Amino acid sequence: MLSLKTCAAVADALHDTTLDRGLRDLLRLRARQLHAGLKSHPWFFVIQGGDTPEVINDALGFNLTGDHAEPASCDWIQDHGFWFEIAYGHTRIFVENGPGTELGLHYACLSCFWTDADERRA
Repeated sequence: MLSLKTCAAVADALHDTTLDRGLRDLLRLRARQLHAGLKSHPWFFVIQGGDTPEVINDALGFNLTGDHAEPASCDWIQDHGFWFEIAYGHTRIFVENGPGTELGLHYACLSCFWTDADERRA
């Protein structure tokens, strides 16, 4: 789980070659877009495979997943292939689209794009 709440933290992530290239490209794009129009720095969170509900919820400061998850109230969600992007105001949450991602959150992201009609066609 990455919590990027400062310009320095985002810069470090952008230069971290161990992070997925697609994720770094998304972070770079959103940092430029959001930072240009804000008086304060936007917050970015990266949820990766192996992150538990406790780790995720503690980092975010609210229950996004797990037994006490709050109803989804995000502004929007986008599918970027290997990453989902969830917007809460000026906060962006990037969720890895992979088998190791916390099941409840991964399912919630997938369900925004994969309907029952898609299952019948498969």
